[in-house]
Amino acid sequence: MQDDSLQQIMACLAPENQKSIEQLGAEFALKRRQLLLFQHPLSTLYYFGACAISSAWNGLKWSTHHPVMLWCIIPLIAAYAAVKPSGFAEPFVSEAEAWFQYVVWWVGLGVLSSVGLGAGMHSGLLFLFPHMLKVCLAAEKCGNLDFDVRNDMWNSSEGMFCNTSVHGTITFWDILTKVSPTAILWGAGTALGEIPPYAFSYHAAKAGKQKEELEKMFGMQSSDAHNGLVGSIVMHMKNWMLDFIKRHGFMGILLLAAWPNAAFDLCGICCGHFLMPFWDFFGATFIGKALLKANGQAAFFVALFRKETRDVIMHWVQWALPTSIPGLSLQQTPAQLLHSFVTNRIQSFQDGVDKRAAARGLIRRCWTALQAGNQQGHGWGLRPRACGDL
Repeated sequence: MQDDSLQQIMACLAPENQKSIEQLGAEFALKRRQLLLFQHPLSTLYYFGACAISSAWNGLKWSTHHPVMLWCIIPLIAAYAAVKPSGFAEPFVSEAEAWFQYVVWWVGLGVLSSVGLGAGMHSGLLFLFPHMLKVCLAAEKCGNLDFDVRNDMWNSSEGMFCNTSVHGTITFWDILTKVSPTAILWGAGTALGEIPPYAFSYHAAKAGKQKEELEKMFGMQSSDAHNGLVGSIVMHMKNWMLDFIKRHGFMGILLLAAWPNAAFDLCGICCGHFLMPFWDFFGATFIGKALLKANGQAAFFVALFRKETRDVIMHWVQWALPTSIPGLSLQQTPAQLLHSFVTNRIQSFQDGVDKRAAARGLIRRCWTALQAGNQQGHGWGLRPRACGDL
């Protein structure tokens, strides 16, 4: 360890030199603590920029010399650049492009969801769960699962398109199997987004940083009297997480990652501080988030969005909830009100998807008609009937 080597070197120095080095270290530590954005903005931004540029350059050098880059990614890019302009194997290339966009889109959304140290974009609520609803509605509308879920990505706000008119029986497990790959990709992205907190903490620990910064961050040094009730509860939860990780290791990380845990960033910081091997941390995080949590969320929302299972759930809710609420005069029972609310929200979402799809189809027909008119010599100024009320 670097700390042991440094202590051996310090032991070989004269006492006055040791004292000078300790004073210099204390002076530098004081300057680092005073380097705050609002007190010294220019200096803070300067050092931040220097560190960011240095890290980006080192990361670029590492990635360009990595075997995966040299023997896999670069040959694939070269093959794509050679095949794409020639039009050779165009169906295969188009299919590969669609799959690449699909993977990048959902993995990227997963990264955005977890990379913000607790302040990431709620891409599950904004994109993943509406995607599952679109799949359930398309299955009910088409009567089969012969549609491409890759239509719902990037700038597309349309629903799924039925490819055949053959109707059959679609079970809960059929729909869950249809949305599971998307959920797994999104979950894999959330696992990747947990790497930065782990990496920062790991390298800080490898560099021999004092652990009092970690203790200060987790609130271990402050008393309950200064934290208040909420602060005390949060501090005890953090300390419990630290102890849980130290006692259970891989399985502890897996269990913490397998449910919607907003404080999981702290788990990554702790694992880095304890110098847990990367593949132990990432493997447990990937299994918990991509395989367990994402599929569990998919099962819940498919059951809620699919009409048959939703009716069963609402029947259970009606059995569990009281038929009336004291002090309120309701024309329907609480369970019936909840059922109506969920059904109306799903119908409203479906209406919005249909309107956007109709508008986009009208724009596409109008553009096609304008192109045809220009090729026939009518010019771009005449608006054809296909444009309707646009």
